[in-house]
Amino acid sequence: MHKEKRALKKIATIRIEPYLAEYVIGKYGMEQKNGAVNIPYNTDLYHCIWENMSRQRTNQSVPEDGNLRIQLPCRKPGDGVAWKDPAYYNYLSVPASKEIEYQIRRMFNFELHRVLLENEEFGRQRRNLDVIYDFIHTYHLKSISSDALLKNYYRFRNRLRPKKTRQYRKTAVD
Repeated sequence: MHKEKRALKKIATIRIEPYLAEYVIGKYGMEQKNGAVNIPYNTDLYHCIWENMSRQRTNQSVPEDGNLRIQLPCRKPGDGVAWKDPAYYNYLSVPASKEIEYQIRRMFNFELHRVLLENEEFGRQRRNLDVIYDFIHTYHLKSISSDALLKNYYRFRNRLRPKKTRQYRKTAVD
């Protein structure tokens, strides 16, 4: 019984954008026994979560309406790292969840843009919309439309390579 309670304390729930939660669940998978996502230790997201873990104070409440359950990291002490026991340091505050959401959004955009830029680099073998449909099906995204992802990519591409405006010359009529 004690081990089960301790294992439940090693899970934190946060509220982020629904499509980002679906992306993380699709990318890393969800454990069947507790419904939490276990994030690999070699990702930036793992270290972002580790840095934001804190003890819960008496006046802080746990969000009940969270849409992402995260298995908290348990790093071993050494190499200048202080050990945080996830059973006690199991609270992710609202600013921490915003920072985690920002990190997940960066990962999402990087992967989406990488797939679309690769398609463009190889001579547009497929339409951008088909690439986005494959991306949606790969990560089982239901909360975001393909048009929104396409618009996101076009905005990114315009920031990356802005179009040059054409110079018009006024000709004198004789």
